[in-house]
Amino acid sequence: MNRAHADPTADYDAASSDYDTFFSPVMGGHSTAALAEVPIAPGDRVVELACGTGHLTAEIIRRLDGKGSVRAIDKSPGMLDVARRKVEALTEGRPGLDVRLFVDDMDAFIRSQPDRSADLVVVGWAICYTKPTRLLAEIGRVLRPGGRIMVIETRADAHQALTEGLEKVFADDPSLLTSLIRVSLPKNAAAVAGWFGKAGLTVTGQRDGAQVIPAHTPAAVLEWVQRSGAAAGFKTAVDNGRQQLVLDRVEAALAELLAREGSLDIQHTFVVVTGAKPVAPRARHGARTGEEAGVA
Repeated sequence: MNRAHADPTADYDAASSDYDTFFSPVMGGHSTAALAEVPIAPGDRVVELACGTGHLTAEIIRRLDGKGSVRAIDKSPGMLDVARRKVEALTEGRPGLDVRLFVDDMDAFIRSQPDRSADLVVVGWAICYTKPTRLLAEIGRVLRPGGRIMVIETRADAHQALTEGLEKVFADDPSLLTSLIRVSLPKNAAAVAGWFGKAGLTVTGQRDGAQVIPAHTPAAVLEWVQRSGAAAGFKTAVDNGRQQLVLDRVEAALAELLAREGSLDIQHTFVVVTGAKPVAPRARHGARTGEEAGVA
C-alpha cells in the first residue's frame, strides 16, 4: 500500500446529477429535521461546510427570510454546480441576502475564516472526511460566543451487509485496492458528542437515527450507493481496470445474503449532534476588583 488516501471528489462529481434523485429524497428529510434543531434567525451569518447539491443551503436561505449571509463550500465542482442553480433561484431580487458558494476543502476554508464571525456552522454528511476534533476546534474559533453548530453524519454501522461484502472482497484479493478509504465514521451520537467536548463546544442535543434505503435487490443496492454518493472514495480506492470485478463480487455476496435471509433491508444509520460555543461567564455582580482584594 502506497499510503495514498482515496479522494471522494470524483465519486461526488459522478453522483451530482443523480444525488437529488437518490440521496436527497431518502435522507434529505433527516437533514432538514436536524437543521430545525438549531435556531436560525433573519440576519444570521451561516457557514455550511460540504453543502453538496444545496439541499440544506436552500433551507437555510428560506429560514433567513431575506436577510443574512451564507458561505457554503464543497470540494466537488459537480455538486456545487447543482447547488448554485438552487441558490440563484432563491436569492434573485433579495438584496438583503449575501450568499456565496466556493469550491474548497472544508478544513482549509474554516481555517481562513475570522474569529467570532459566524452565528451558525452546519456540517452535513462530511465530518467523517476530516480529523473531527481538529475541525470542530476551528469551528469553535469561528463561532461567536453562543453561536450554534449542527452535525449530521453517517454512522459506522451503516449499510452493514454491503460493507461486509466489500471487506470480504478486499480481504480475498488485496491487490484490488490502490489506496485506502479513510473516514472517521462515528459509532454513535455519543461519540460525536465526545468530539464536541474535546473541541470545547457544549452539546445541546444528540440522537441516533436509521433509514432503510429503497433498494431490495443486489443490483438496486449497488445502484443506490453509487448514485447517491454513499460509495464515495470507491473510484480512487479500487484499481481502475477492476472496478466492475469488485462490483460483481459484491453483488454476488449480496445475492447470497438475500437467498439466506429472504430480504435485503439495508439501513443508512446516522447521528445528529447540535451544540454551541460557550458564552464566557460574566463577573458576578458586586465582586471585588483586584485592587479591592489587595492584588497589585
